[in-house]
Amino acid sequence: MDEDMNASEKIEELVKENRTWEILEILRECETLEEAKEKVKAFLKK
Repeated sequence: MDEDMNASEKIEELVKENRTWEILEILRECETLEEAKEKVKAFLKK
């Protein structure tokens, strides 16, 4: 049971890290703050 929880926690951590990297990539691609806000909002609504 503990191994399952540890695996689940690790997966959750990796998912959060991946989302962070994806958001950073969106921010790098944007030229304005408004564009960045719109794209990040759209990404988070997925």
